[in-house]
Amino acid sequence: MLPGVVRRHADLIFTIGFYMFASAGMSIFNKLTLVALPLPLTTVSIQMAFTVLVLLLRPSELRWGNSDDIKRWACTVPLLFVGMLASSMVAMQFASLGTMVVCRNVSPLPTMLIEGMFRIPYVMTVRTILALLVIIGGVTLYESHEIRFSLVAIVAITINMVFAVLERIMQRHLMANNPVELSKAMMMLLNNGIGLLPTLLLALLVGEHATWRHKFALVGKREAALLFGSCVNGVAISYAGIRLQHKIAATSFMVVTNVSKFAVIFFGVLALGESGSLASLVGSALAVLGGVLYADARKRADEIPVLNGVSDEHKSLVANQPDLGGDEGLDSGSEDEPEWRART
Repeated sequence: MLPGVVRRHADLIFTIGFYMFASAGMSIFNKLTLVALPLPLTTVSIQMAFTVLVLLLRPSELRWGNSDDIKRWACTVPLLFVGMLASSMVAMQFASLGTMVVCRNVSPLPTMLIEGMFRIPYVMTVRTILALLVIIGGVTLYESHEIRFSLVAIVAITINMVFAVLERIMQRHLMANNPVELSKAMMMLLNNGIGLLPTLLLALLVGEHATWRHKFALVGKREAALLFGSCVNGVAISYAGIRLQHKIAATSFMVVTNVSKFAVIFFGVLALGESGSLASLVGSALAVLGGVLYADARKRADEIPVLNGVSDEHKSLVANQPDLGGDEGLDSGSEDEPEWRART
């Protein structure tokens, strides 16, 4: 038997590696799946159905307080959740992996605008301004050398960030002001179960159903494996994320996450022929670095005692601002709750 210290180090190394593989794999699996099967909304529907089946296999995790809690959640969050996932997959179809990773780092801008509309306190400091300038500079440099620029992709990414911010704000509202008594698994089941129907309706509205017979007839073992892998990877990244957060500090977790982002960018360059010029790589590095600096600046700003007299609900929203730098998942709810979590 390995000594305790060696065993713990080995477990930590495995956990970090597992999370990095799953984190990078989420974007990669989704992109490869859409290249093989260009049906973004249909793919999301399949992934949501898979998540529902996985959750139903864990009935002990599905806990709730009363029917009113279920109604309050079901009538608000799932539709925003659908908008977030659907726009993410549409963006993934038209955008390069690099564009997805880089452009999502500008999420603090729509976050500030939307939080301002809801009168949520926001502490602006010199650090946050400088971090935003680094992000904007990096994104501009990257996109100016993007060989596959797509206006549809940029619009879809922007819509995705808006839905993501609204979804997180609504979640925090339901958790801070007269909070609902729902386990994270139950929130996931409601989001995916209720969201499955409108996602299928969206697929019908855009005409994906007209190509189902033809495109699914062309699905072979490789395409089926990619689709199944994207479903399984969602559960894997969720489990790995929770496991890793219990073993390392938040700053270290952020570093690991951003290393995974670079892995996604390099995969796009090497395997998919995406923009790999020096300017593009420098731009992506600046955008990701700016995201790290912004997260650190927000952490420091939230420690400034300027929230006296602000409602508890607003304090909670400020302390738990949405992190949109990574992939959305088929999960929902507080990430402090050590429960099941699944994909985008």
